Amino acid sequence: MKILITNDDGFFAPGIKALALTLSREHEVVLVAPKYNQSAVGHGLTLRDPLRYESVRADFPYLDEAYCVNGTPADCIRLTLSMKDLRPDCVVSGINKAGNIGTDVLYSGTVSAAEEAAMLGCRAIAVSKDIYSDEHFTDAAEHFAENFNLFLGCTTAEKRLLNVNYPNLPREKYRGIRAAYLAEQVYANDYKRILLEDGTEAFITPSDKITVCDENDTSDEKYIRDGFITVTPIKYDVTDYEQLARISAFAERNY
Repeated sequence: MKILITNDDGFFAPGIKALALTLSREHEVVLVAPKYNQSAVGHGLTLRDPLRYESVRADFPYLDEAYCVNGTPADCIRLTLSMKDLRPDCVVSGINKAGNIGTDVLYSGTVSAAEEAAMLGCRAIAVSKDIYSDEHFTDAAEHFAENFNLFLGCTTAEKRLLNVNYPNLPREKYRGIRAAYLAEQVYANDYKRILLEDGTEAFITPSDKITVCDENDTSDEKYIRDGFITVTPIKYDVTDYEQLARISAFAERNY
């Protein structure tokens, strides 16, 4: 199978290296990832600066093709599918350093890359590992590769993607796989004023989450916290159809 992999942490990140190594054992893998860390850039595209496509195969000697792009994760997908003679059977984005659970998917460059692939008609999977650390990437990558057909079977060719999250645990402690809905993730809107070395002021914000899911919840946050791997099907159509019907009925009555 031909697989295009990308991420938002950058081509040098341990998660994508673990994923590329394990998937390349049984599949044809092409790697195209950002040159710099692009975490939390969402679905941004580079429109005003030229994009460069540079070989980084020296970092991936076990792959035939590996490149970095001086743009966003979505840029990597769009540029690759437009310029190369490549129609992958699947796009895999990850493994992200930290989970993409709940409404984090709205900010995630990793999920957005998979979403862009889905929008362009490719089956796509976003993969992340909970907790911001370099631990247990190999465990997650090997489990994902061994169960790749299972995860791929959860996708469709109908412009949808699958969001997969692994707990930050060694493989022997995984408790199983659970289908889960996206939890509500709310972060404190709190910016702190800091003084830079040049004497100017700037602002930074913490990433502290202020919501906690209920103990009886079946969300991805709860299952990840309990040591399960979570899978969540996602579609990028964010239309509020219930409200759309109300507005349509109102409009028809009054205009």
